[in-house]
Amino acid sequence: MSAVKTKSKGFTLIELLVVIAIVGLLSTLAIVALKNAREKSRDTRRKADLKQIRTALDLYYDANGRYPQAGTCAYGSNCYVYSTAGSSWISALVNGGYMSKVPIDPTNNANGPWSSTSNNYSYAYGNVSTNGQVFDLTARLENTSDPDRCAVKCYKFYFNNQPWCPGSGCGGSYSNQIYENSP
Repeated sequence: MSAVKTKSKGFTLIELLVVIAIVGLLSTLAIVALKNAREKSRDTRRKADLKQIRTALDLYYDANGRYPQAGTCAYGSNCYVYSTAGSSWISALVNGGYMSKVPIDPTNNANGPWSSTSNNYSYAYGNVSTNGQVFDLTARLENTSDPDRCAVKCYKFYFNNQPWCPGSGCGGSYSNQIYENSP
C-alpha cells in the first residue's frame, strides 16, 4: 500500500514573516501620519489662539488708544510676557474684561518660542512701542512645511524691523518656524 501525501493546511514561515513585515510597515506609516496630523492640529490651534488674542488686543486699543504694556515691561522696551505664566499672561486683557482667560500654547513648555536649537513652544507678547502703536505677538509652529511660518512669510519684528527668514542675514539663531500676528 502506498502512502498518500496530503498537503497540510497552514502557513509557511516565509508567509508569516511577509505578513508580519507588511503589518509592521502599515503600522509605521499610520503612526507617522498621526504624528503629522497632531502637529498640524496644534499649529491650527496656535493660529486661532493668536487671532483671538489679536482681536482682544485690538479691542483694548480701540478703547485706550494704544496697546497694553507687556506685563511690567515698559513701553519701548524689548521685553516679553509668555503664555507659560498661565491664563492671565496678558493681564491687561483679563483685568480689562477683554478676555476671561488668555489662551496658552498647546505645548507651552518654555519661555520664548524663538530658539532654532530647541523645541520651545509658548506664545509671546511684547516689544510694545513707546507710543503703544506696535507690538509683537508670536508663536512657534511645529509643521516644517506650514506656509505661514517665517521661513516663507519673512515677518518683520518691531524692535529692529528686520525680517526673520533664510537668506536675509537676520534670522541668526532664531527658528524659521515662527508665526507672527502683529500690526
